[in-house]
Amino acid sequence: MNVSIIVPTWNGVDLLKRFLPPLLEQAGRYRREAGACEVIIVDDASEDGTREFVESLPVCLVVMPEHGGFSRACNAGIRAARFAFCILLNNDVRVASDFLLSLVQPFSDPSVFAVTARIFEPLSGLLATAGKIGEFRKGFWSVYFNYDRPVGDGAFSSEQFISAYAVGGFCAFRTAEARKWGGFDETMSPFHWEDVDLSYRAWKRGWNIVYQPKAVGWHQASSTIGRAFRGGDIEIIAIKNRLLFHWKNLHDPLMLCQHIGMLLFMLLSRWAAGDLAFYRAFGRALQKWPQWRQSRMREKSEARRSDRAVKELLHEFAARSDIDVFRSQQEVKQRHHERLCSPDYAQ
Repeated sequence: MNVSIIVPTWNGVDLLKRFLPPLLEQAGRYRREAGACEVIIVDDASEDGTREFVESLPVCLVVMPEHGGFSRACNAGIRAARFAFCILLNNDVRVASDFLLSLVQPFSDPSVFAVTARIFEPLSGLLATAGKIGEFRKGFWSVYFNYDRPVGDGAFSSEQFISAYAVGGFCAFRTAEARKWGGFDETMSPFHWEDVDLSYRAWKRGWNIVYQPKAVGWHQASSTIGRAFRGGDIEIIAIKNRLLFHWKNLHDPLMLCQHIGMLLFMLLSRWAAGDLAFYRAFGRALQKWPQWRQSRMREKSEARRSDRAVKELLHEFAARSDIDVFRSQQEVKQRHHERLCSPDYAQ
């Protein structure tokens, strides 16, 4: 399989100097063992010497004219990609030696649109991101819980490893389909929920999203976001984009009514609690009315699976007895001490 590795970056030259050389080594190994491989660095209008550093390396450099956020940078990389599969990596991710080869393995199944990886915290060694459990409850999709499970050396089976979504910082997907659907939704810039959105749109178009536990990496979360945004601003952006995701993609009448009912309750209760961040986020989401209304009509016409079918599929998977579901970091720590969350668990 020929792959295009896309690394979006914004004022992260120090991270690129640390993490890009090992990635280039792995890209070279991939070329020798599997197929063609290119590395695309998307400089999102950095002002820290990123362009000068990258220009000296054997990569394709895409320079954004102005800072536009994660979705726009990724879409620029997708447009520049020459190969059938894109691998998307944050600029602060270190990956295991066989990461690239493992991550593309599930694409042997023609029903797979995207693959998500198994990521650990670099300092604690705790599991940070794995397969994602998706549950629709109280009028909203919840996609925060991870699951994990041991795998053997047999053939990959996508039915055994579905994931609610592929995490944008360490995933792979089919280039042509992502382009056809417009890539990541740029109304969700600068960050958050754009990867959930793209994955859900794939589910409803009849594709599958899967988890590859053999693709192991390490990531220190928010290395870039935490530098440039305050916690309160990050919360507002996340709430705004979560609302936009539901308003655009939720079409089942009953599920939509449940969402509206919960939203009305939140609009009343958050005022009593003094939660002004929610109202700021709600106002920003309403300002996107022309864009998400048009997108909603398009997504409804393109759907091949209903919201209810996706809900039931993910619910049945979450109820399986052969997966380990982590609903809190405390559970992760407990399993870590039981040696269930080490990279060896996937071998």
